[in-house]
Formats: sequence, C-alpha cells, structure tokens
Amino acid sequence: MGMDVGGNKGGPKSEINVTPLVDVMLVLLIIFMILQPMLQMGYDVNVPPNTPSNVLPQANPEQIIVSLTANNEIYLNKERVERSNLPIRLQEVLRNRGKKPVFFSCEDTVKYDDAMRLMDVVRNNGAENIGIVMDWVNPLEQVAPAGS
Repeated sequence: MGMDVGGNKGGPKSEINVTPLVDVMLVLLIIFMILQPMLQMGYDVNVPPNTPSNVLPQANPEQIIVSLTANNEIYLNKERVERSNLPIRLQEVLRNRGKKPVFFSCEDTVKYDDAMRLMDVVRNNGAENIGIVMDWVNPLEQVAPAGS
C-alpha cells in the first residue's frame, strides 16, 4: 500500500484491491444470516406430558405392548405368539383402535434388523402409531399393582 510516485501511468499494479472482495463477502454473509432460520428443518414428535416423579403410572388394560426377546420369541402383552400367527393376531387386537399407539419393546441383544422387521409387521397389520419403549419390558414378569 505504497504511494505511486510516478513511473508508468496506467500500467499494471501489483497491489490487490480488497474493497470488491469485502463487499461481496458482506453481501453473502447477510444473505446467509437471513436464510439460515428458514432452512432449519425438524420432525414433528408427540412428546408425552411431564408427570410428577412421585406418582406411579397406572397400568392401562387397553395398552398393547409387542415384545421381542433375545431368543426371537414374540409376545403380545403377556401372550406368546408365533411369528406366522402374528399378523392375524395383530389384526384381531388392533381392530377399531384408531390412532392409539402400540408400544414396541425388545431386549438389548436383539439385532436391529430383527427389530425393524417386527416393527414393519406391526405397522402393516393395523398399527397407525408405534411407540418405542426405551427400557426392556419383560412380558413374563408380573406387574405390581398400583399403590403397592
């Protein structure tokens, strides 16, 4: 950034003119700042309401839980169901349920592929909403009655 003292008038200069570069970069920055909030996408998720931690949840008799064990045994609530009979049994149970969710639970050692195939069977046979249970719900254990 020296001063031109004479010499070749109108000849090539070895200095970079950064003013157009800064102008372009500022315009791009402003454009991206305006567009960024519009580009954020997400998924609609039905989150259950918060419940007080000291209240024990009541077991709902209409609730359906499909469980998959590590031995590839399938349980519909506490009833063991053969894989070949599962679609028929699901259609019977899910008839006239509307949008009530069907909960899906599997042991940690179950392969992802097996779990997804079972969830596809559940969805294809009448379940409109599937809720995934994060903790293993063992269908063979007795549920303690509320309040005890």
